[in-house]
Amino acid sequence: MCFYYAVVKTNAKALIENGIVSEKQLSLFSDKQFVKGFDFPLMPVISDENPEIIQMFQWGFVPSVTTSKENATSFLRQYNTLNAKAENLFESRLFQNAIQKQRCLVLCSGFFEWRHKNPEKKNAEKYPFYVSLKDEGMFVFGGIWEKFTDKHTGEIIHTYAILTTRANELMELVHNTKKRMPLIIEPEKALRWLDPKLSSEEIKTYFQPFDSEKLKARPIKKINPRLQYENDPGITVLLPLPGTECNDGRTPAIFRKNC
Repeated sequence: MCFYYAVVKTNAKALIENGIVSEKQLSLFSDKQFVKGFDFPLMPVISDENPEIIQMFQWGFVPSVTTSKENATSFLRQYNTLNAKAENLFESRLFQNAIQKQRCLVLCSGFFEWRHKNPEKKNAEKYPFYVSLKDEGMFVFGGIWEKFTDKHTGEIIHTYAILTTRANELMELVHNTKKRMPLIIEPEKALRWLDPKLSSEEIKTYFQPFDSEKLKARPIKKINPRLQYENDPGITVLLPLPGTECNDGRTPAIFRKNC
């Protein structure tokens, strides 16, 4: 799953070259080293509604029938809609309209996931990992969005969910319980994701795990998700796991030493 990620603008070359963002647009939001989904923050998104600009949408998908911010908060506390399982979208009453008509790209530079020392035990010790592209460049998650109007203020609030798919080889080792990962879209295919003319079958071709060879995952220091780390650049520094000889975190075999 994906409940924590980072947006750091150190290398946006691929996104700029493929017309997804511009240097000027990147200046519209600040770097965040650790974003917590359960805070339901406003995050930079590019939607099919207005693909020329970066907008700030609230993380946590809220249905359009919602009538106030208070009701939206209540919904998000009751239902976890930070993520949406790609395989179920077209059958979901909550998401089926959005996947066909309201898709978005979520800007990202890396995400956090925990590996369980013993995945068979519910409360087993677990270690945090930071997963990024090998060049640590920015990339995009595939997402869906919705909007509702607060009847008290007339304000229109946009919300979104990050799609997830089955894990690739690397993520099976990192997220070794549910074996899922966020849907990462190649920059060359990203703008096409926003095309309103895409058929259901074309949309489904995107529901594939990202190539393991293009990612790296490094173990990092123990972190408490309830604390604030969004301005802490040291949060993603490599910290070898006990009992391993991990150096740069790129070789999947190193994780097997900690099983």
